[in-house]
Amino acid sequence: MREYSWTILGFVISFIFGLLGMIFLIFKEKSCVLISGYNSKTKKEREEYDEVRLSKDERNFFFKCAIVNLSGAILSIFIGAASVWIAFAVWIIYFLKNLHFDAEKTFAKYKKQI
Repeated sequence: MREYSWTILGFVISFIFGLLGMIFLIFKEKSCVLISGYNSKTKKEREEYDEVRLSKDERNFFFKCAIVNLSGAILSIFIGAASVWIAFAVWIIYFLKNLHFDAEKTFAKYKKQI
């Protein structure tokens, strides 16, 4: 059973990301308050942003993370546990590519054009 523990971990991580993506899919712009940095803005500041586009991008981000981890878990069944580690490394690179520390810079592309 020990050889399948990495596979199970890959499926669990994929399920968590899929669940987060489903939250953004179901609740659409209402789920934007779950985004770090955006939830600390005042209601007046939030009106300046396109919440539909913001929630779609977050949904797509979580679904892509789920697909990467799911593919690693499925491949680990056929190839080996290294597939989960490779998928995790790909996910880390994707995550770091999308990581921003400046909230204003992060949300600048979602400002509504007046």
